[in-house]
Amino acid sequence: DSNPKLPPERLPSDLIQLAFLLFVFLLGVPSNVITLIRLLRLQKTTRKNSSRASFVRLKVQLTLSDLMLLFFFVAPRIVWIATYQWIFGDLLCKFYNYISMASFYLSSNIIVCIAIDRLRTVLNALQIGKGTHTVAPVLNLIVPAWLLSFTWAAPQMAVFQTTNILANSSRTWIQCSDIWAISSHQPAAISMPSWFLTIRSQFAYEVTHLLLVFWMPLLVLLISHGTIAALISQVSSLKQQACAYSINITLL
Repeated sequence: DSNPKLPPERLPSDLIQLAFLLFVFLLGVPSNVITLIRLLRLQKTTRKNSSRASFVRLKVQLTLSDLMLLFFFVAPRIVWIATYQWIFGDLLCKFYNYISMASFYLSSNIIVCIAIDRLRTVLNALQIGKGTHTVAPVLNLIVPAWLLSFTWAAPQMAVFQTTNILANSSRTWIQCSDIWAISSHQPAAISMPSWFLTIRSQFAYEVTHLLLVFWMPLLVLLISHGTIAALISQVSSLKQQACAYSINITLL
């Protein structure tokens, strides 16, 4: 119904989602906090310029991104589903979608950083890379990962806003939704240019999001781990050839 008079009834799937998110939050927060404490202690006792130190530092960042998802995405989502409407106002609607999306981007970016760091460690171990493996290069991965995450999430501030679904009723039922969903039912509620509300713009937005949060990180992971596998295979082959050559020399 494009002009509802009453809020729709809750679906069983809403209760299932609420129970699942509560389970994730109650399990995820203490486990990630414990993991973070252990990693911070390990970071203090690990030699700073070692490859292990860089890996521990990246795991700290990954744990932080998980905690951000739990507190900035899961927790507000629980309240949203429990109250069955958005109760935090328009500004927090925008900020919620911004910070939660930045958390998703950060998680993907840190996983990419770990893959790149593992590749660099292998290159250093094989004496193919130049220089030593220090903490500074790891910071050169971490800082851009954070900056890019919050930059890529910026469109959320423009794309999301609150709307009263029961605009033609004496009652109110406020929800936080994207401008394309709102414009399809309440065109007058959107002040964006008409070209921005087209299906093509929505498609570009969704494709860009999928590329940044999934497909591009996946491509980097495949390239990094594929290169590592190829290098290890090459070294193993060279060692086998050297071993065979030494055996032949011994027999002669």
